[in-house]
Amino acid sequence: MNRKIKVLHMVGKMHPGGIESLLMNVYRHIDRSRYEFHFGVQTEEKAFYDDEIAALGGTIVRHPHPNKGLWNFRRALASNLQNHGPYDAVHSHIFGFSGYVLKIAKEMGVPVRISHSHNTNDSKRGTWIRTLYRAHMRRLIRSNATGMLGCSNAACESLFGTKCWGDRRVTVFPNAIDLSEYATLPVSRMKAREGLGLPRNRFIVGHIGRFSRQKNHAFLLERFEAFLYVRPDAHLLLIGDGPLRAEMEAKAIELGLEDYVSFLGVRKDVPELMAAMDLFLLPSLYEGLGIVLIEAQAAGVPCLVSDRVPKEADLGIGLVERLSLDKAGDWAGQMLKLGAPESSPTWDTRYQAIRDKGYDIGQSVLQLERMYGG
Repeated sequence: MNRKIKVLHMVGKMHPGGIESLLMNVYRHIDRSRYEFHFGVQTEEKAFYDDEIAALGGTIVRHPHPNKGLWNFRRALASNLQNHGPYDAVHSHIFGFSGYVLKIAKEMGVPVRISHSHNTNDSKRGTWIRTLYRAHMRRLIRSNATGMLGCSNAACESLFGTKCWGDRRVTVFPNAIDLSEYATLPVSRMKAREGLGLPRNRFIVGHIGRFSRQKNHAFLLERFEAFLYVRPDAHLLLIGDGPLRAEMEAKAIELGLEDYVSFLGVRKDVPELMAAMDLFLLPSLYEGLGIVLIEAQAAGVPCLVSDRVPKEADLGIGLVERLSLDKAGDWAGQMLKLGAPESSPTWDTRYQAIRDKGYDIGQSVLQLERMYGG
């Protein structure tokens, strides 16, 4: 019997987020009789997806966080590559630091080494030290990667450089979703709300995202407060967790929104929650792509997003409106306009658009299998 192709994915931790959702979608759909996934995390904390990974036959491989000492991280990664391998591929999702990871992987003889950009910003201040670090890591990526992927054009250019398109290793790899989860959703929003215990007679506005500066929750709460003046029956669902959650819960109380906002935490029923929404908001300060926006369109939900969200995330079926964050006063009016659509694209229209744009997980899995050498 042939040995399985073994792939090590390097991540922070397997908590829900755009990167982690994509990886789990891939792992659920790849042929696990031929491929074995290991997830190299930088934490001792048990994460949301750890149990599912184990149930699917995967392995969590733990490393100390690099900020606790680069030598400790290097020693742990080299040891894990040797003891849990041999690996056929190392696929790194940790932005610039992927350069250092792939350098070690090359030294250890891993044949396929992929750097994957999922964002357009590393969220760090632009100090001169950070500028030098970014340039060094970019050089390491170019020297050690056999493949360079990004979820959008902007994500590729952010990590690999604006002149990266002359390098044949650079490829746009759209963040894909499982279409089967959306094909069977209730046609009626009222029906979807019944299954979730949500009020039928409210205008449901939703957002899914980690409570971090990038997702701009403070702006979102302020815009929702303004929206309540024109839609007093509105209710906001905030799905996710993160370091700023407690601060945003306090801000909701400060704005007098405690009866109008539900903090739902991390959820597994994202498609069903999407189907219950009248409007989806994504006022991000930056995004690599915004996989939740693909999911919202798959569920047929009108979306108002910031102009910082890449245009590639718009499927072109009339569900997405982009608006500048500088025009804060216009958001409530645009929310009102989008919340009363004349018509909604059918599932067949949405399905075809998702496939045409490359966001079908089946297509993505085949592409990765080719890269991993399957």
